[in-house]
Amino acid sequence: MGEGLGLQLMSILLLAGDVTKTGSLLCAGGSIPRPQFTGPNMAYLKSTEMFECKLSRWSSPLTYELIKSPGEVLESIDDPLGGQPVTFTLRVNERSEGQYVCRVRSRGQTSTSDALNLQVVIPVQGVQLVTDPDPPVIYEGSGFTLHCQVKKGTHLAYVWYHNKQELNPPSAFHHLSGNTLTVDRAGEGHAGYYTCMANNKMGNNSRYSSSTEVTVVVKKYLSAPRLSFTLYHHGSGYHANVSCRSARGSPPVTFQLLLDGKEVPVQQTGLLEAWFSLPVSVGLDMGTVQCKAETDIQQLLSDPKDLEVVPVGGTARVLVEYLQTADSVVVAALLQCVITRGTFPLFSWSFNRTILQAEEDSHALTLNGRILVVTAISAGISGSYSCRARDSFNPNSSWVDSEEVLVKMTEVEMTSVEVLAVAFCCFLLVVIVAGACCLYCSINHERYQDSSTGREEDCWEQTNPETGHAMLETGPGPQVEEVEADFMEVEV
Repeated sequence: MGEGLGLQLMSILLLAGDVTKTGSLLCAGGSIPRPQFTGPNMAYLKSTEMFECKLSRWSSPLTYELIKSPGEVLESIDDPLGGQPVTFTLRVNERSEGQYVCRVRSRGQTSTSDALNLQVVIPVQGVQLVTDPDPPVIYEGSGFTLHCQVKKGTHLAYVWYHNKQELNPPSAFHHLSGNTLTVDRAGEGHAGYYTCMANNKMGNNSRYSSSTEVTVVVKKYLSAPRLSFTLYHHGSGYHANVSCRSARGSPPVTFQLLLDGKEVPVQQTGLLEAWFSLPVSVGLDMGTVQCKAETDIQQLLSDPKDLEVVPVGGTARVLVEYLQTADSVVVAALLQCVITRGTFPLFSWSFNRTILQAEEDSHALTLNGRILVVTAISAGISGSYSCRARDSFNPNSSWVDSEEVLVKMTEVEMTSVEVLAVAFCCFLLVVIVAGACCLYCSINHERYQDSSTGREEDCWEQTNPETGHAMLETGPGPQVEEVEADFMEVEV
């Protein structure tokens, strides 16, 4: 038993000796563990940043060094006790970007920390918009590019604004890539004010700079000009106030009127319209007029037209058409006054030989009085209707009277055969129109040109209802689309 106790005491002494030996190795001449190194990954230029380095469980004197790759020692700090954290201070400049490590030394032994990569952020300064083309004035369908350029700055993000609204997320019509905004085919919606903002952001600390506004102008292509004129009495004769107008386009536009190839002086010019004055003689062909409209990239001509005022004459007659609902109930009657000739007619209607005055609940006038729409359904408005016409520009001209027609505003019943016939005709008409539209679209789907190729059609007559002056205007013929329409322009 005495021998066993002696062995235990010897084991305890040996273990104590090992612990003392290990402690002495940690404190003097042993392997130094890797130090812990922390600091920022990004820093603003001219800012002051802190790095911390520490070595735990070490009691011997240490020397800490802040090293920038590939081996430049920036700062050295002694720790006489060992195991104490130290802080390095770095004044950030343009050369500060790179990798940093912390190295510790103790009695000839060294250990190096993991590397930290520091990015130097130059605060943004001097943002401006550069446009292509310059100035940014383009026509529809063309493209433009805006570049957000900065005088100074790194690690930047960009924000774009259109008419003070942020493009976030980017519009389908704007393409954003880095500091560039691109529009491939501009439309009217792309016009307006643009600004860009560049910013550096690090956590809650951000710097930003904005450009001044740049105005992008998207010009419309000019449509072919159209001619119209009013007739007025001046001195001992008549004059035509000829208007040359484009329905769309972006000013400035230069207009010119040619009478038999000779230029007529402009009396007045608006944004998309110009006026010319020409003497005319009623009943005589005064020649051929043509209008020219010109912009910086376009030159368009109207259709040539004969400048002639034909007095009202010949005969007048009334055409009647009943308007019915789907169940064959008459809802209105459409009466049209047709005359043999006359450029600027003034129409008047009579009911049971009594002149109809201004529009009332029971009737309405369209196409400058040419069409009378009887809208009320009652036996009291059935009767004889007639029309007459004279020159609107001459109150002393003679009236041309039509014969009376009987209009019965009662329900018109149709037989089943008639209903089937009407239904079949409507179906056939729809098929024909749909087929024609499909054929037209298939042939002309690539012929569309926005406004550089205007096309004029027929010539129609028109009277100003306020002044009584006659008007001549080119364009597609009149159509009555709704019974309730109060006024529809008639063109010559």
